[in-house]
Amino acid sequence: MFRIGEFAQIAQVSSRQLRFYDQLGLLQPAHIDRETGYRYYSIRQLPRLNSILALKELGLTLEQIGPLLKDSISAAELRAMRTLKRAEVERSLHEQQAQLRHIESRIAQIDRHGRTEGFDVILKSVEPAPFLSLHCACADMDEVVRMISLVAEDGARQIKPALRDKLIVVARNDHDDEKLDLEIGFSLTRPSNAAVRLRGDHLLRASELPAVEMMATIVRPGTNMESHTSFGAVGTWIEANHYQIAGPCREVFLEPITGPPGFEGALVEIQFPVRQAA
Repeated sequence: MFRIGEFAQIAQVSSRQLRFYDQLGLLQPAHIDRETGYRYYSIRQLPRLNSILALKELGLTLEQIGPLLKDSISAAELRAMRTLKRAEVERSLHEQQAQLRHIESRIAQIDRHGRTEGFDVILKSVEPAPFLSLHCACADMDEVVRMISLVAEDGARQIKPALRDKLIVVARNDHDDEKLDLEIGFSLTRPSNAAVRLRGDHLLRASELPAVEMMATIVRPGTNMESHTSFGAVGTWIEANHYQIAGPCREVFLEPITGPPGFEGALVEIQFPVRQAA
């Protein structure tokens, strides 16, 4: 079972969306702790959430989606509807290409739900690493992309190549906050007390990424719009193997995003600290 922030991270939606769907009766938590009020979700609820998102992207209102879910719309019907939507998007203007990629990845996840073929989750330990980073709270994914690009571009110019290692995004889900709580920066090849000032008066400060004894990891290629598929695969693995999330998620860019293959093509390793469930 996952807390609302953890499930939102795996599903690549906001905690605010999940609370709203709960209020409408579209997707209620699998469990609510009577003492703390914390909402808990199961990975088995991910297909239903994907159906809500898929129908919403087709232009249906949430009021229209409710009856469809009650009638148990089949995966084949849902896929056929989304295939029609894909044809419409393919005829649209160039700026809708990002939306098309997102729709196609949702179709793939609907086809695959309950299986993890093509995704190899590896459990490994991670050593501590010097980290030069900034903390930010982003309202949406567009702001996330802007901040990652800012750190990547200015950091690549100002941090010496011999010192700069990998671009890393740390995402915390400790609070049911509407904004995305992120730490973005570069791991370093050796400790440094340097500080790097970026455009917009942002500052990269020295810290350390702590060691993690058990990290569930997966490497994904492709665009940020398709990343929810890989997050879902990790979530499925965590719950199926009776683990719990034990800390902030990390995304480690294994290739540069300031040059080829770029932000949409770079290989990224998703890392979730885990521990055995009680």
